[in-house]
Amino acid sequence: MQPQPQMIPQNAQIPNANQPNQNQMYQVIQTESPNCCEKFSKCVTGNTNIPLMVFLILMSSLNAIVIWSLIHFQIYFGSIFLFASIFQFLFALFVWCRMAMKIEKNTSTVKYGYLYLINLLILSLCTLTYPIVRIWNFILFETILIALNNKDKKMKFFCCRIPGKAVIICSIIYHIIINPFEIISIIITVAYAFIYNKWLSQKLNISNEKVQRLENSCLIKKIKEKIATFISLEDTQSKDKKQQPLVNYQQDINNSVNMSFIPANMYPNYYSGIIAAPGQQQIQLQQFAPSQGINNPPVIDINQPN
Repeated sequence: MQPQPQMIPQNAQIPNANQPNQNQMYQVIQTESPNCCEKFSKCVTGNTNIPLMVFLILMSSLNAIVIWSLIHFQIYFGSIFLFASIFQFLFALFVWCRMAMKIEKNTSTVKYGYLYLINLLILSLCTLTYPIVRIWNFILFETILIALNNKDKKMKFFCCRIPGKAVIICSIIYHIIINPFEIISIIITVAYAFIYNKWLSQKLNISNEKVQRLENSCLIKKIKEKIATFISLEDTQSKDKKQQPLVNYQQDINNSVNMSFIPANMYPNYYSGIIAAPGQQQIQLQQFAPSQGINNPPVIDINQPN
């Protein structure tokens, strides 16, 4: 006898692979709530994605306002310096901050922090004052340094877009107006920016090997694991691989005259050397250095969204 085919009732539901089972447990993904630093950054700057060192420099500049308020509030000259501190913080927030974020993301947090401390110490020694009161000098120094590398490019100065040459002039005039008692300090800062750009950018630099050793140290390693805005050297290297090649570099610049950019060699990234075999001398590997015959460094668009 042949087996009779079974009839499927019309009301029976055929299970569909695309439809989830009623007894299936759904996984709920809970987003991580922002920490205190991110909340404070959002409140002050409107952005929680500010790299660690830029955020610390901004907060240090903000602390100067609090210090002048507590110590010199009832003194005439103290109120003048308080007024200057407020406008210096506004300059840092609306002029320097956006460009500094790009620099730190291109150089790593450890390297940017090292260069910040070195330059801040030099500026404080030149002006014979404490480093805590010379944070605005570093901000002015780095703004001028960026403008020196972007003389013919459009840069954002508060709400306007002006060439880099005009940014240098406007930054100096701005600080002289808000703090006329610091003219000598402003002159020293501007002079140091020109000297650093021409002679000290390579001498005060730190190699990638030292950056990696610092990142692997106990304290910094914990900071890197805990804070999401920490930019590691590995992050910068993976970002470099995604950059546009240098073949059409000059053509891209000619086609985008109004585009603002930061040269990657403003704070050069390089490896000091590798040992090929025992007894052999180290082979110097200068990345983005002039000795490699690369006259045109890669660029980073300041106007590109983070």
